[in-house]
Amino acid sequence: MWIVRDLEPFLVPRKLPLSIFKVWLLLGPRQAGKSSLLKHCAETDRMYVTLDDLQVRMRAKQDPSLFVRGLKVPFCIDEIQYVPELLSEVKKLADEHKVPGGIWLTGSQNFEVMKGVQESLSGRVAILHLFGLTDTEKKIEEVTPQRYFDRVLETAFPQLCGLQDSQARDLYLASYVQTYIERDVRELLGIEKRREFEIFLKVCALRTGQLVNYDDMARDTGVSPSTVKEWLSLLEDSFVLKLLYPWHSNRSKRLIKTPKLYFLDVGLACFLMGWRTADQILYGPCSGAIFETHLISNVYRQLKHRLQVVDLFFWRTKDGKEVDLLIEKQGTITPVEIKLGTVHPQQLLSLEKLKIPNCTQGYVVSLTGSSVAVPVREGWSLVSPNGLYEKVLGKGTDLLLGLHAST
Repeated sequence: MWIVRDLEPFLVPRKLPLSIFKVWLLLGPRQAGKSSLLKHCAETDRMYVTLDDLQVRMRAKQDPSLFVRGLKVPFCIDEIQYVPELLSEVKKLADEHKVPGGIWLTGSQNFEVMKGVQESLSGRVAILHLFGLTDTEKKIEEVTPQRYFDRVLETAFPQLCGLQDSQARDLYLASYVQTYIERDVRELLGIEKRREFEIFLKVCALRTGQLVNYDDMARDTGVSPSTVKEWLSLLEDSFVLKLLYPWHSNRSKRLIKTPKLYFLDVGLACFLMGWRTADQILYGPCSGAIFETHLISNVYRQLKHRLQVVDLFFWRTKDGKEVDLLIEKQGTITPVEIKLGTVHPQQLLSLEKLKIPNCTQGYVVSLTGSSVAVPVREGWSLVSPNGLYEKVLGKGTDLLLGLHAST
């Protein structure tokens, strides 16, 4: 069964803003459905080659120029991160043919690909992102907390959508983690401390939704704090997690304050934590962090899938007062509080105390809310997760704000 993705309407038919770019680069984690989506949207005459094939990869590495000359526009090269040397040759072909969207590329690792893109394809490439399935793509309904978290535990992998067999899901995720470590971490990223990195993945999962503490993570993993910083960057580059930084009126300060760590697939995080049932999530010590992670990762993924250029932050004071999420869009900021349990109005900060310019209506997201926003305190309204997506992100693709492309 084909699951319609939010990104799909931008790919077919060819239209603005993508039509102004000769090359489309689709980035995202492994098994998110990148290749399937592009094949679904491709013309019948588009060539498709994958660098996952070792023989194809060897030919591309031995002579990138000859390899690209053997391709006919339109074509798609899958997993370009394995042979970034091809990007300079792709540039020549794009300049020669000048066909909008004539060249499609995919990648599962951000750093090497973007380094080559910046050097070779600046101004020619549209940079798109496809993550796992979002709540709206899975059509998750907030019926009961148990049913909601049953769907969350399915993970965001398209292949696991609707799968009820927990044993089959565990086998899939265990194989995914093993493959990720073997193929990307060791082969592509050059990490030799395989056992320590496995532990580090679990340490990150247990800390999802928390401020990053490099020293604590280093102690629990058995590596140095500098290694923790490096590995966190690698996990972010391979689309496993996102680091969310605190908002500050001085933009330069946003990058030097302590970030919070969020897994982009909370189902994968639950697997790494050892949580296997909805009850374990609901009544476990990490229930609030898991719900918060799921909501923030969904907002982030839906924004990317809809090509919206929006910044996400959190807000925190030295005495621990916090707003879970700030969504900065077109010069305005929407605060979002995430509550798994009962919402107490007295716990909500007065918006005046945030001292954030252009701060708009705030939303409290809870499974007790509905798609219709209900005021709970001056400046704050209670909504369900799906209600938040509709209020903040809009319906479908009608709120296209722009496209992040290299310049």
